[in-house]
This record gives sequence, C-alpha cells and structure tokens, in this order.
Amino acid sequence: MKKVFNILAAAVFALGCLGTLSCSDEEFTDTIFDTKDYPLDRSAYTFPLDTFVKVNFLDKFNMRFLYKMQDIGSDLQKNLVPCSYEKSVELAVLAKYLWYDVYEKCAGTEFLKKYSPRIIHVIGSPSYNPASGTETLGYAEGGLKISLMNANHMSIYDIESLNEKFFKTMHHEFGHILHQTKEYPQDFRLISRSLYNPISWQDTADSIAVSQGFVSDYASSADREDWVEIIANYIVKDSITWNQMLNTAYYDWERVSVPKKYWNKINGQVIQGLADRDSVGYIDMKNPDASGGDDGQYNIQRKRIQRNADDFAEVDSEGKIIFLKESGIYGNEIILKKVEMARQWLKERFDLDLDALRYEVQHRQWATNPDGSFIFDNRGNLINHLIYPTDDGRIFMDTLIDEVNKYKSLQQ
Repeated sequence: MKKVFNILAAAVFALGCLGTLSCSDEEFTDTIFDTKDYPLDRSAYTFPLDTFVKVNFLDKFNMRFLYKMQDIGSDLQKNLVPCSYEKSVELAVLAKYLWYDVYEKCAGTEFLKKYSPRIIHVIGSPSYNPASGTETLGYAEGGLKISLMNANHMSIYDIESLNEKFFKTMHHEFGHILHQTKEYPQDFRLISRSLYNPISWQDTADSIAVSQGFVSDYASSADREDWVEIIANYIVKDSITWNQMLNTAYYDWERVSVPKKYWNKINGQVIQGLADRDSVGYIDMKNPDASGGDDGQYNIQRKRIQRNADDFAEVDSEGKIIFLKESGIYGNEIILKKVEMARQWLKERFDLDLDALRYEVQHRQWATNPDGSFIFDNRGNLINHLIYPTDDGRIFMDTLIDEVNKYKSLQQ
C-alpha cells in the first residue's frame, strides 16, 4: 500500500489581469463582498450557526466562514462532499476559540481586519492526490481564502489530530498570507538550501527530516514551506512533543532495508499497517520495498551508531552505545535557529509575539490549574481541555457550542 502523507498546499495567485479575466479602471470597494445586508432565514435549521458566523466573523472581521460547500470554490476534479452541520458547528467555534480569539488577544482586532483571510471554506471530505500519494489538508489562495478539508472526520477527543489536520493548517496558511505581504528574511533560504527536496519530500521519514533541521517532512519540500511550518509547529506543539522532536533532531538517522524473514529479530510482533518501534529504529510497514513472502524488505529508520560486521551495536569502555555524527548537521540547533528568525520577523514586521501566540494556544488546548500550570494524567500526559469536565458536569466543548445554540431561541 502506498503511504499517504499530509500536504499543505499554498496556491499563490497574483491579483490583477490573469488569463481571460479582464481589467477595468473601476475603483476598488472597501470589501470584496456584496455589502447589502440580507436577513438570515429564521426558519432555517442552520439559523443558529449562520447567526454565529455572521456575528463573530463577518460583522467583526469582514470574513466569511463558508461551511455550505461552494462548488465554484472547490477542486472540481475531485469527489468532494460538504461538511455536516454538527461538524461545522464544532469547527466554527474552535476556529474562533483557538485561532481568531488567540490572534485578537495577541495582536488586536485591527491586525485581523487587515491581515486575516477573507474566506474560510470548509469541505467535509478528504482531498487525496493519487499521483503523489499525498493528502491536501488545506490551501490558501492569494491571501484571500483558506480552504480546510476532511472536516467530517474531525474529533475533539484528539488534540494532536485537530492540530495536524486543522489548526496547524490554519497557522501554516496564515503564515503564507503574512509572508506574501512582507517577505521573510532572505538568509533563511540559505540555511537548508542544499537539503530541500521538492519532488519526493513525502518519502522522507520524520526522524530523518528533523535530523536535517526540518520540523516536518513537508517543511523539506521548499524554503517557503519550511518557513511557515516552523511557525505553525512551534505554535501548536506542546512542550513535551516539541522537546522530544528536538532530542530526535540531535542524532543522525539513516534509512536501511532489512529482509522480511528477519523481522522477528527486530521486534516481537509487527502489526500490519502501523509503524512500530524498537531499539533499532522505526519499522515502516506502510512502505515496504517489496511485498509477499520472506523475500520482501522492510524499510527502517534508525539512529546512526557504531556497528560490528554483524550489524550489532558496539559500545565504548563504559558500556555505552557509540552514536555517530557523520553528517555534521545538528538538526535541533538548526530548528531553533529557524524559530528565532521567525520570532524576530513577526515582531519586527507585525509587532506579533510568537511566544505569546504559543502560550495562548497551549493554554487553550490543554487543561490547566488556576495558577496556569498544566494538569497531567497519571502517565504524565497533558489533558485535553476541550473534553475536560466543567463545574456543571459537562465538558468545556459544550460551553463553546453554547455560543451557537443560544441563537436557537430566535428561530421561528
């Protein structure tokens, strides 16, 4: 089975005379939308959500949250479906709580009025790219529109998945909008210039990507994607995950193939379709070199260590494994350098504090004590704030959805 990867596609369109479009000397208006105020249909089932998005997005920021899929604004070459009403409600309140409210608190209302996209378009189904084996999570168009895919499968019970498929995508695409407005530093393009792989980035294992100084495989596709991936990942990744990534990035990693008949020497059990892990490395079961019988090969990503002729680890005089640093690249240092460049750029160009953004997002995603410290479960994991119980016995997500349901009283 061919591995499916995530791709964040930023389609940059020039604003002007393109193709068969004609230009006129008419002056631009203050808004790209029809300014006539059409009353909402109070008898419509969707009236509560329609009212919520009008009050919180259109009236406040001149931004439209389109959850009723627009054919003209979708990829007509793909079989896409609209988002359900229930999932649209969830995504709308989360977009406000985890994205618009965060930027408004950290940068102000005028910042959002000036730089935020004019349209967020929600699509219910995933968007696969068969030719490359990738999945498009979202895309930005000319600083005007952000499209989000696969909303029907979002789950408030999985913060990591929400970040990967939606909120990291929002920060990623908004990063494109900002750098299309004010160019990011030219020096950034030089840091990893020789390592970008625009053709087959999706074949790069995460461990190898971070060891080269990229926060994701997609970041290794081009410098502009590297730039926005640094910003987006730094904002949404919690401290535990971020520090684990930096630790992985410190080491050199290699990709090798191991005959299938030796799989039991690598791990006690291999679960088909998953990437399992042991002391040797990561067994990539989704992308074997060959299939069928014991002649097949499994790809493994493993740390570079000193090995003997039988491929077993060698140790030093103290019995410690000898890790090799043949590349001379310290991915953790490169990642931190890129973060610092993004931090300075956002502050100098937009008076925006990257660390304040990260703090606000983290304290909205994860449950905290009254003093602001994070709450951990008995395994040392952060606790999902969206499903954390409130004083009335419900979960926090219910209080966010209340902001939509309160308009039900106005329905006819």
